[in-house]
Amino acid sequence: MKKIQIKNDVNNSLLGFGCMRFPTKHGKIDRELATKMLDYAYEHGLNHFDTAYSYHDGESELFLGEYLKKHDRKSFTLSTKLPVWKVKKYEDFEVFLDEQLNKLQVEYFDFYLLHALNKERWDIIVKNNVFKFIEEAKAKGKIRYCGFSYHDGKEPFKEIINSYEWDFCLLQINYIDFNIQQGAEGYDLAASKGIPVWVMEPLKGGNLVTLAEDIMNHYQKVNPNDSAAKWAFRWVHSLPNVKLILSGMSSLEQVEDNCAIFDDITPLNELELKIVDEVRVMINNRVKVACTGCRYCLPCPVGIEISKNFSIYNNSYMYNNKGSGKWQYNSNLKIEQRSYNCIECGQCLDQCPQKLPIPQLLKEVTAYFTE
Repeated sequence: MKKIQIKNDVNNSLLGFGCMRFPTKHGKIDRELATKMLDYAYEHGLNHFDTAYSYHDGESELFLGEYLKKHDRKSFTLSTKLPVWKVKKYEDFEVFLDEQLNKLQVEYFDFYLLHALNKERWDIIVKNNVFKFIEEAKAKGKIRYCGFSYHDGKEPFKEIINSYEWDFCLLQINYIDFNIQQGAEGYDLAASKGIPVWVMEPLKGGNLVTLAEDIMNHYQKVNPNDSAAKWAFRWVHSLPNVKLILSGMSSLEQVEDNCAIFDDITPLNELELKIVDEVRVMINNRVKVACTGCRYCLPCPVGIEISKNFSIYNNSYMYNNKGSGKWQYNSNLKIEQRSYNCIECGQCLDQCPQKLPIPQLLKEVTAYFTE
C-alpha cells in the first residue's frame, strides 16, 4: 500500500477508509461483513480510518471504536468530525469531542475535523470561539491535528482557510467536479499556504465507475486493463498537494479493488491527463436536457419539480447509472413532484429562458425511469 508523509511524524497510507457507507442489514451496519472489509484493508496496509459523528446515524463511530480496539493504537491513524451544526455554545465543543472519544474508545484523535463547513455554520462557530477550543483540545492532548471539511462556494472557503493555521483540509475533488464548490482555486490556495489537502468523493459517489462503453473504450486505447476507478484515483493522485484520498467503500469487492489500485498507484502522465480531459468532455456531452436549474419554470400548477427531474435524468444518463437514477427519482422526489404528473398545460414553456420543450422532455424522463 502506497504511503504518504502527511505530517513530519505521520506516514499514512494514501488510501483512507471512509466509514460512511458500510453495508447494512435491517437498517444497521452489517458488522460481520464490515469487519471483513476492515480486516482486509488493514491487513493490506491501509492504516487510516475516517468517520464522523453523524455517519450511520451515530453507529459508525461506535462500531469503528469496537473494531479498532483490537489493534495497536500506534499502528493506525484515526479521524472523525465535530457536528458543528449542533454547537449552540462554547461548552458544546468539548462535550461532543469527549463523547466521540468515548464512542471510539481512544484517548486522542490523530486528526479532528470541523464537519461540512459553509458560511452560515462558520459564522456560528466563530462566534462561539472555535479557535480557543482547538487550541485547548490540542493542549490537553485530545487532538493532534485539526482541519475542516467543506461544502460551499469559493468566497467562504477563502475566509475560512485564511482565518487560522489549519493542519489540513478535506475537499470534494474529482475530475468532473474540480470547478464546483471551492474548486481548483481552493485547492491552489491550500497548496500555496502549505495546507495538505485530503480528498473526499474521488469517484463522485461511485458515478465515475459506471461509465458508458464508448467512454471506457477511449480509456482502454491507452491502458487496456485499467478500470474507470483506477483512472479517477490516479487523476486525484496527480495533484501533488493531495496527501490522503478517502474512499467510502461499501463492499468487500470494492475494498479488494481499491487496495490493489493503491498498491502501486502512480500519477497520470501527460498523455493520460489529456485522455481524462477528453473523457470529461465526453461525459458532459451526454447531458440530455440543457436545463440550467434557474427554476423560472416554477411553480408548476400540479407541483412537478421540473429542474430536479431533469437533474436526476442528466446525472443518471451522463454516468451510465440508471439504477442510481431510479433510486434518486423515487427517493428524492415526492410523488406529486415526479415527471409523470405533467398535464401538458404549457404554462412552463413561456417561462423557460432556454425555450426547452418541457412537457415533451418530462415524457422522456418518465419513459426513462418507468420503462
